[in-house]
Amino acid sequence: MINASKPILTVSALLLATLAALHAAEAPAKTAGGRPNIVLILADDLGYDSLGCYGNTEVKTPHIDRLAAGGMRFTDFHSNGALCSPTRAALLTGRYQQRCAQVADEELSPVYREQRKQNPVQRWAWGLSTGEVMLPAVLQQAGYRTALMGKWHLGYDVKFHPMNYGFDEFRGFVGGNVDYHSHVAGYGTKQLDWWKDRQIENEEGYSTDLLAKYASDFIARNKDTPFFLYLAHGAVHNPLQGRAPSKKESPVETYKEMIRVLDESVGAVTGALRNHHLDSNTLVIFCSDNGPAAPRGFAANANLRGKKNTLYEGGHRVPCIASWPGTIPQGTTCGETLMSMDLLPTFERLAGAHLPADRKMDGMDILPIFKGGPSAVQRDLHWQSGDGWAVRRGTWKLMGEHNKPLSLVNLNNDIGETDNLLSREPTRAAELMQAHTQWVKSLND
Repeated sequence: MINASKPILTVSALLLATLAALHAAEAPAKTAGGRPNIVLILADDLGYDSLGCYGNTEVKTPHIDRLAAGGMRFTDFHSNGALCSPTRAALLTGRYQQRCAQVADEELSPVYREQRKQNPVQRWAWGLSTGEVMLPAVLQQAGYRTALMGKWHLGYDVKFHPMNYGFDEFRGFVGGNVDYHSHVAGYGTKQLDWWKDRQIENEEGYSTDLLAKYASDFIARNKDTPFFLYLAHGAVHNPLQGRAPSKKESPVETYKEMIRVLDESVGAVTGALRNHHLDSNTLVIFCSDNGPAAPRGFAANANLRGKKNTLYEGGHRVPCIASWPGTIPQGTTCGETLMSMDLLPTFERLAGAHLPADRKMDGMDILPIFKGGPSAVQRDLHWQSGDGWAVRRGTWKLMGEHNKPLSLVNLNNDIGETDNLLSREPTRAAELMQAHTQWVKSLND
């Protein structure tokens, strides 16, 4: 949950100028084969066990499996939240989403203030402060061409448009989901939500295919300059829709098709990198924003308990693959415990970029792990959604609500979270409870 009580920030021209100056003074010079391109492909609501390379036998995902075979597959990677917007806030700021400032209603444009007044329970007026230091702006100031192709979901109002946060290009939708064919918003105003930069401009086609086309075109146009491509798919978020709108299949078969088309889009993007001889100088990350909301009958999460919008492992342990030929060891598996917020510090280092020295960061640079080394950092990790929370230390995980712990498990031998050790490990539970309390206090500080 985003913390609305944090102070409202504004865009700082001085901050951006400082970032630019630091980049000019310290960033490595661009040379052939120098700073890598960065491609981040984010699936929506894709479960841990929904891909062939993670053990699923119900659906074929040859392109993603190939990416894993050529790189590193992570078995203990986690989204920062169990829902879409919180994870995106953490991913793009490198911080726990609870630190991010939310803009108050009075700062919204008049049309959104009126809509909020008429229907206060709607969430579509919400947005992050434009003063948050965001990943695309950091990379942009380091000389990268930046693009978002796909889902934004960090504010509907025009003041929250993704190009206000450092993206040079935007093709996709700002809301939580759209109809895959008409591109009408599924939440909020029920209006067309399909953008070309700052203008709503519809285009005929299945959204997953369109986003793959936009991404491949961006790669072709920017093959001679460092770029950051954020391909944030709507798939496999609802509505359940395959390529042919008139084709009637069961929910499970439609869901499988959506995964297959998502896989094809990954093949299109990685194919574009190979075609332009960029694959050896491009870091590709594929992961999901949270756990699944799959139809009944599809094994999306293997033996993990829970799903999207829960703090059990099934709500936030997600597939993640990193590929960078010649740098990341091929065909490797990594069991380090990592989170979405770790990507920004990693990309910052790769780009030779710089964050303000006084900026509180929660994520860590995981480039050494990508290269096959162990993590040198031991840290507690935290999740919070509504009244529920969880804290992880090593293989131990404590969950609770409000100020009350409810379950303690050792994930090393109980990945399904079925054996509650709370009464048998009171000292450990108390230590983790204290860690959670201190974390909440740090957010307030």
